[in-house]
Amino acid sequence: MSAFLQKQYEGRARLEQLQGYNYELVRCRQCSLAYQAGVPGGRLVNEIYNLWIPLSERDRLAQERTVYDPSYWAQQVHFFIEHLGLRPVQVKVLDFGMGWAEWASMARAFGCAVYGAELSPERLDHAHRMGIPTLDWQEMTVHRFHFINTEQVFEHLIEPLDILKHLASSLAEDGLLKISVPDARAAVRRISRGATFASLSPETIMPVQPLEHVNCFEYETLVRLAAAARLVPLRPRLRLIYNATSGWLHPMRAARLFVRPLYRHVYPKSTFVYFRHANRLR
Repeated sequence: MSAFLQKQYEGRARLEQLQGYNYELVRCRQCSLAYQAGVPGGRLVNEIYNLWIPLSERDRLAQERTVYDPSYWAQQVHFFIEHLGLRPVQVKVLDFGMGWAEWASMARAFGCAVYGAELSPERLDHAHRMGIPTLDWQEMTVHRFHFINTEQVFEHLIEPLDILKHLASSLAEDGLLKISVPDARAAVRRISRGATFASLSPETIMPVQPLEHVNCFEYETLVRLAAAARLVPLRPRLRLIYNATSGWLHPMRAARLFVRPLYRHVYPKSTFVYFRHANRLR
């Protein structure tokens, strides 16, 4: 595990701070959520996200992007605007845990009123330079958002239910909240059967990554979490999902675009889910 952390953080991790730390996954008997029993405190969290993860991450991500990444964000924005039946200028959006504001920039390009929320001072400064207004914890409750985006956020949160309830209180009556997190089914299954950490592939480790991914979700645990915040999954109309897709002329891309909506919304078991208020029939 030490070797993994040193490689993950490119040698910036100060592992002497982890003396006596034992990596342990626990499964809740009530909701079946697997989570890390030991989590970083506030000071270590700030060090991990502001020092261990380099600011050059933005440049690395930009180099790795393909034309299909912004296309994928655009599909999501297209979908929820059409689902709401509003003009883009009427749609108020919150990107919670916005990172480098890439998704938020796409929503703004469509004409939505976009706000962001982020812990990292550097990422907040970046959003301000781009002209994207940001909100703190209390300011969120003043607004009612038509769409709240949480992309790769809830796996990092120590108190996910409290935060989800807070976000749900800022969601418009007919609004949608998207949660997208790594699917930990394979990792949790292998660990529960006695697999050692060293025997897992990097792809399997990612959803249960020590220190960062403290919650290890599956589809069912996401739904139970949302139910506790009085949210239920939305099964989008396939016409809207397919109407928002692009890239059909690329042969490999076309197959993926056809299968993914069926997997996510007709036979949903993925950890990409749209939620709505439980009292809404739509």
